[in-house]
Amino acid sequence: MQENSTSSVKAITLLFIGGAVLGSVAGLLFAPKSGKETRKEIKHYAMKVKKDVASTALRTKAGIEAALEKGRALLAESTAA
Repeated sequence: MQENSTSSVKAITLLFIGGAVLGSVAGLLFAPKSGKETRKEIKHYAMKVKKDVASTALRTKAGIEAALEKGRALLAESTAA
């Protein structure tokens, strides 16, 4: 049962990624801008995504560290009692 669920998730993920790639390629091929302008926009967008991912990673790391500290405190509290 679990194996079928995992296979479905993998298939959906691959289809989603494939659709995104095909959509991106189609967008680039039919773009009304020159290649230079398109590359400049892609570079700008990639830099923005990079900053957003880094920011999200830092927030996630801080959240995980806070949860670990809370867990350690609860563990220490429960072993002390």
